[in-house]
Amino acid sequence: MHIYDEFLTLVRNVAKSRISLSKRTQNMGLPEIYLYDQRYNILFVIAEIATRDKGYFVTSDLKSQTNLSLKSVERFTKVLVDFNFYHVMKGEDKRVKRYYPTKNLPRHIKETWVVRIKQIEAMQGMSSSKYSEALEFLKKDEYIW
Repeated sequence: MHIYDEFLTLVRNVAKSRISLSKRTQNMGLPEIYLYDQRYNILFVIAEIATRDKGYFVTSDLKSQTNLSLKSVERFTKVLVDFNFYHVMKGEDKRVKRYYPTKNLPRHIKETWVVRIKQIEAMQGMSSSKYSEALEFLKKDEYIW
């Protein structure tokens, strides 16, 4: 099997791991776009990183690292609040909302770990030397059938 074919298989397997969400997470009533659209998954991770770093996140933390519109980011943060993952408090600047985690957030995050485990397991399917080989192939800019 060509290194590019191996790499494509790896990418597919990592992407397929997203369907491994627990039944509870799937049955929460979250709109599917927030569960399966990679852009919103990244927003969730950015919010988690900011929260772990400073104890909360603000909308600009999310907007500055994505190409989603401010309206989409605001709708997403509303869903996070509506599902009781975060609660809103005003910061020093009263115009800026801070989103602080609730006790439900860690439980939800732990339920997504089955996805993280499957992603890591899929990535382990390729050794670091194979990654290097795939990287070199992609840098050559030659598509091979």
